[in-house]
Amino acid sequence: MQNGFHHLLLIAQTLFQKKVVTRAGELGLLPGQSKILDYLDNHDGCEQKSLGEIFCLEPATVTGILQRMEQSGLIERRIQNGNRKSNYVFLTEKGKTASAAVRDIFRECETEALAGISEPERALFLEILQKMGQNLTKEANL
Repeated sequence: MQNGFHHLLLIAQTLFQKKVVTRAGELGLLPGQSKILDYLDNHDGCEQKSLGEIFCLEPATVTGILQRMEQSGLIERRIQNGNRKSNYVFLTEKGKTASAAVRDIFRECETEALAGISEPERALFLEILQKMGQNLTKEANL
């Protein structure tokens, strides 16, 4: 099969990611920042190390993204309950505004990507993606 599963999945992911990064870049956001803002929109105050786990990123990568976000005034990191080993990440007011804009970007990109796909097909696709993620997470011992 010339356009096998891996090829189609990579193309779809790449095109979706390019669209999101381009639109987020218009807001002054760097690659990687939009997904962090989107996640923090519903998980404000999460532990920094959990961001790496959720997005399958190395700790140094997360630290770099968060440092730039902190310098831009989008987030602040705090130590909670005297635990100096863990930073917790919070959206600032500027970050909350940016996360709302990012939410709109993701919604628009998803609408475009899923155009012409019925609700039952969407539900099945999401179920399959979840199973694939679970399979790959088990395989990688994540």
